[in-house]
Amino acid sequence: MADTFVSDFQVRSLAGEPCAAVSVRNLSTNLYAASDAWGRKCTVAPQPCLISAEVHFKQPFGTAAANDQLGADTVHYGNLSKAILQRMKRFTVPREQEQEQEQKQSGNGNGDHSVQENNNNNFSLAYVIHDLWVGLTGWAHFGSVKEEEKPFLDISSIRFLSLTVTLPKASLLGDGVSMTCSQFFKNGPGEKMRENLISASLKIHNLKVPTLVGVNPHERRAKQFVVTSVNVERYFRMDDYYSELEGVVVKALEESSYETLEALGAHLAEKILEPDHRKDHTKWQVHIRMEKPTAVPLADCPIVEVRAGYGFPAPGRPATS
Repeated sequence: MADTFVSDFQVRSLAGEPCAAVSVRNLSTNLYAASDAWGRKCTVAPQPCLISAEVHFKQPFGTAAANDQLGADTVHYGNLSKAILQRMKRFTVPREQEQEQEQKQSGNGNGDHSVQENNNNNFSLAYVIHDLWVGLTGWAHFGSVKEEEKPFLDISSIRFLSLTVTLPKASLLGDGVSMTCSQFFKNGPGEKMRENLISASLKIHNLKVPTLVGVNPHERRAKQFVVTSVNVERYFRMDDYYSELEGVVVKALEESSYETLEALGAHLAEKILEPDHRKDHTKWQVHIRMEKPTAVPLADCPIVEVRAGYGFPAPGRPATS
């Protein structure tokens, strides 16, 4: 399965510039699923959740543009929002209540078995976005959720689809955690759909960590904030790894004594890609973005970005003293 994954940049590049698109950004709900900022499963108390969907079509808007009426050449953003929220209902109630509802439905012969439980009845962020993908497209983006016969979207008319689920409170020192799944639909419905390019990524947004970094004498005397975002592309783990990942990044930043962001970024990439942290996922691509808000007085911040991992040469850096 890992060989079918590419980066989100590659998927978007192959899909090309859309001739017509419909999007919904930051649709808000709550979530009795995934882990919180401390790595605890949110099965008793919910956490806020934001959902974004981006749909690119193969053809320009025809009926909708010519007759000012919605047709098969588009998707109503209101109905798209309702479909997303309806699918997410299974994760917006405590797990105990959902099990009671499932038992009642099962007793009537109308149970919905498209969502298969984890062994511990706790759903991860990856599982949530994966199940949402199934509800909208009718088939599994990755994992083992059962495919459905009547999805919300007509995949035959769609060229590109991207879903992002964001947990704004799932980071201790950052602006949240998100997972994004995207696909370029080169082929139509059926088995050949699995030949289409797909991407999945996990991102921690804007970690604010006091860090000793800089080449100037005054920067060696005290720590300054470095705002760091880490995006792991080609990500296909089904567990909640982001709390552990944040710990790895924060520890490396707090222990830094580098003079340049370039060297610090290379060090961060090495730490994230160590086998102990990434387990057997040797095909990750890591994108690290670092900002120093106080470094340049007349600018918002200087920014340095580093990419490493699968498909990228190992970044060189000076040895630590």
